[in-house]
Amino acid sequence: MSQPAIVIIGASHAGISCAEKLRQFGYQGSLIMLDRIADMPYQRPPLSKTYLSAGKDAEDGFYLRPKEWFDSQNIKLITGVEVTSVNPAERQIITHDGQIFDYRKLILATGAAPRRLKDEIHQLEGVKYLRTVEDARQIKSLLKNGMNGKKIRSVAIIGGGYIGLEIAASLRKENVDVHLVEMADRVLARVASTPLSRHCEALHQHHGVTVVTQDGLADIISDAGQLSAVSLSSGHRISAQLMIVGIGVYPETSLAGDAGLMIDNGVVVSADYASANPDMYAIGDVARAPEHAPIRVESVRHAQFSAMRAAAHICDAQPAKTEAWWFWSDQYDVKFQMAGLLPASDQGLVHITRKGRKADSLSVWSFHHGQLVCVEAANDAQAYMIGKFCLENQVNPDPADLENDDFELKSLMKR
Repeated sequence: MSQPAIVIIGASHAGISCAEKLRQFGYQGSLIMLDRIADMPYQRPPLSKTYLSAGKDAEDGFYLRPKEWFDSQNIKLITGVEVTSVNPAERQIITHDGQIFDYRKLILATGAAPRRLKDEIHQLEGVKYLRTVEDARQIKSLLKNGMNGKKIRSVAIIGGGYIGLEIAASLRKENVDVHLVEMADRVLARVASTPLSRHCEALHQHHGVTVVTQDGLADIISDAGQLSAVSLSSGHRISAQLMIVGIGVYPETSLAGDAGLMIDNGVVVSADYASANPDMYAIGDVARAPEHAPIRVESVRHAQFSAMRAAAHICDAQPAKTEAWWFWSDQYDVKFQMAGLLPASDQGLVHITRKGRKADSLSVWSFHHGQLVCVEAANDAQAYMIGKFCLENQVNPDPADLENDDFELKSLMKR
């Protein structure tokens, strides 16, 4: 009698990467992927970047994998189905339409959901979030067709993280007036160094974005059920026909919690992304692996890494060498690339800003109590790659060398 399937809940970057790695590591049994979204699985990063300006005929290019790939890998992909409960004792999951799936191993790749405003606000016409491809389609349609016959002239973006900034850059390319509002004293306050934040803020101001910091949403003004303006805590009022909210995400842990797994800002897992239940794993944005990072990491790199570790553990295979965490963001004609993680506290943190070889390019090298912990680059791929090499090979540059414009970065790779 054949064994039950390995079941993966969630068909985004982490889930698909895990399915791919399971096959590469030699698993030949039944493999089922379930996802609540009815579409073919999409890449998420482009949704706030190139997708908003792409034509409808380009949509297939945003698929994570074409349908033929799932067939060739003997993976049963079921979309448009939501898992409502997990029964660890019986090793079963139940879907919203009553289907029951037995599993031998269950992999939770449930991701994260956007933090939302009060119900009466986000149900108003003209208030949008951007997390799924359907969200992106709705925003793109409004930009193209307007709302109730009226063109979208001005957009308020609430939240100055990478998603908000990428949306702002995309909208400016469409010649829409953009007002970006951030509660902290700078954009990217949670994820970037102060020098990179200031560089990014200046970039957006140069492209015509009105950046408002140390302020927040107080109220919205509507006209016949449609957004017409946004009122801020300072009393400032922004005329806008569309408001896009990007105030962070929270991990989708409800299934894991109901199954009795440990939850602490994500599903707490081992270095191999195994939960306390030996038959259940958590990967991607929903997972927090303290042995790898002090925080829950939200990135494509973490999705791929966690998927690889889980698949290797299930198949008793050797996992690949650990890389430094890396991230990227495209805004206008600037590619931001980051390696490493900044500590939550500024105490003992020193930033060294270094000019790149191209005009308006730079890198920021961050040291925590004298140890290199993060390298951020804006249109400076060389600095990013060398910084990533240093982080992965325990090469600790001398800050005095980095401050010297004549210092040759490549020499760090010879140490």
